[in-house]
Amino acid sequence: MRETEPTANPSISRVSPSTAWGEETTPGEQELFEDFASRVIAAQQKEVAEQTAGTLLRGFHAKLHAGVVAEFKVLDGLPEYARFGVFSDPRVFPAVVRFSNGMPRRQPDKRPEPRGIAIKLIGVPGDKLPPGNKDDVTQDFLATSHSVTSTVRNAQQFIAFIEAERKDGLLPINLARAVGARESARILFALLRTVVLSRVHSVATEHYSGTAPLKLGPYAVKFTVRPSAGTEPPARRPRTDNFLREELADRLRNGDLTFDFVVQFYVDDKRTPIEDTSVPWKPKHAPFVKVAQLRIPSCNLDDPLISARSEVIDRYSFSPWHTIEEHRPLGNVMRARRVAYQASANLREHSPEPTSLPR
Repeated sequence: MRETEPTANPSISRVSPSTAWGEETTPGEQELFEDFASRVIAAQQKEVAEQTAGTLLRGFHAKLHAGVVAEFKVLDGLPEYARFGVFSDPRVFPAVVRFSNGMPRRQPDKRPEPRGIAIKLIGVPGDKLPPGNKDDVTQDFLATSHSVTSTVRNAQQFIAFIEAERKDGLLPINLARAVGARESARILFALLRTVVLSRVHSVATEHYSGTAPLKLGPYAVKFTVRPSAGTEPPARRPRTDNFLREELADRLRNGDLTFDFVVQFYVDDKRTPIEDTSVPWKPKHAPFVKVAQLRIPSCNLDDPLISARSEVIDRYSFSPWHTIEEHRPLGNVMRARRVAYQASANLREHSPEPTSLPR
């Protein structure tokens, strides 16, 4: 694959990362997460399969827009505090990328919901964290735009929201009973502003956040995948049921697609909390540092070979916990995801971790 050129990193000199971060577990959270995964997520997957007379889908991010091959270029000249794990040395990792909608059902693209990008690097050395995956050579990074997770304070509130949504009756009343009227109003207002009223026109121009932090060696960071400079805004087009895939297909027929992979370093518990995902890490406190660039080569998504490859990628399992220790996920939301993603993957049939790019 052709390599892309690194760009300047003007924020590096202004970053003063701290290693004073810490996690706070709550009594009974593991049992809560396991119960939610088995009682809610698994039940939801089975319901969708029964309603559509289809196979079991992912617990979330069920609708695929495209699965594509890519390159993930770690930039040269990174500061010492960023050189850990896959970012230790400048190099290019082959990768696969999955673009998706966030809901557990395959809905028309005009419905308001989070959009996701899942990146799987191939050729990453080091022991992987999940039991049974120690010798895998892959590393996953998952991110969403306009996520429910960024409106709730923690995994407990996320679980309360999902359960309130599934119950009979009005969501605001059900949620208020679970988390209190004030917190319910805060969550729903933030959700209205960031998800419902946000019109997504292209998966190529969205900003995708990892939402919850992870390790970068001894530091804690949040990462964002955002369009590289020069990415063209989307042209007006009919909002068909699959317009996001159609728009992406048009872009990739006309040229490469690139994203910047940027990180923000933990500063302190108030401005960059580990356990509370509702608090945004503001760039004025934690500047963005570009550490890599993701390039998706131009291709024809409608070509039978490319379509077959997309289906292969869609059968892979993606998880923030499929990682090396240097990038271990942090915080209660990530601890909940460890249980939820594993349960979802176990329930549906998925392919083994790849050792090379799909043909």
